[in-house]
Amino acid sequence: MGIRIAGLAAVLAAFPLMLSPQASNAAVSALAGVGSWTYQLQGIDLHVLAASNYDLVVIDYSRNGTAAQTFSATEIANLRTKPDGSRRIVLSYLSIGEAEDYRFYWQDDWAQDRPTWLFAANPEWEGNYDVRFWDPDWQAIIFGEPTSYLDQIMAAGFDGVYLDRVDAFERPDPQLKRAQRESEMVNFVTALAIYARAKDPDFIIMPQNGEELLATPSYRRTIDGLAKEDLLFGAEHDNQRNRLGTVRASLELLSRLTAEGKPVFVSEYLSASSDVAQAREDAATLGVLLFIGDRELDNAHSR
Repeated sequence: MGIRIAGLAAVLAAFPLMLSPQASNAAVSALAGVGSWTYQLQGIDLHVLAASNYDLVVIDYSRNGTAAQTFSATEIANLRTKPDGSRRIVLSYLSIGEAEDYRFYWQDDWAQDRPTWLFAANPEWEGNYDVRFWDPDWQAIIFGEPTSYLDQIMAAGFDGVYLDRVDAFERPDPQLKRAQRESEMVNFVTALAIYARAKDPDFIIMPQNGEELLATPSYRRTIDGLAKEDLLFGAEHDNQRNRLGTVRASLELLSRLTAEGKPVFVSEYLSASSDVAQAREDAATLGVLLFIGDRELDNAHSR
């Protein structure tokens, strides 16, 4: 194990992800100024988050994911101010690569009469379903009209979106080959960003995972930063140190983004104090912003 840790330390040192001095716009500059962040999707208490000193907060747009419990514009505006009066960035979680049966758009008759873009349930997350994310009908649910998902998030005053399941292109589909699926996800995120920034030029677009798309220059230009889960631990099994090759492959891609002045935010799901300490040390070597919590994302504070 000592040799393996030493080997990983060398890999981390070879790929420092500190930002280059350039920052292309206000959104990127704001993200580059973040020193701490937290990520919570369950059990959200805005009073607890508002009392914290985190520079960036990622939450759902609703207390429990449903339309009935969506946060108001006033609530989000209050959360955007830290206790010392300085500005906090607040991003809304938005899954674009899976459908969720507790969201406002879900229709009960889909269980018997599924749309052509809706597929099997995700066995790891109850209530989540695979989708053909490139289908126009699915994309219309996500953005484009006042009742669309993104539009409701923007109306609530969030600073941007934290796009989950961008890596849905990894799921095999007989309709499109892997390279085509990657291209379609780039197109999807780009169209979403263009639409949002027509309303708010500083609206933040931050995908989670799917770093393979960073090989596409236009994609790097579109996004303001990237969040990466399980960079150091948990890629194959929870609480297990990742293989050197797995870490190296991600770092090679992530370094393309940071070289252009755009930040990387890392989330690790750890409980053992030794693992937490190691993740902090590794994140410091890399120069990334680290969140450590439970995979259920049910706590307001990073470990």
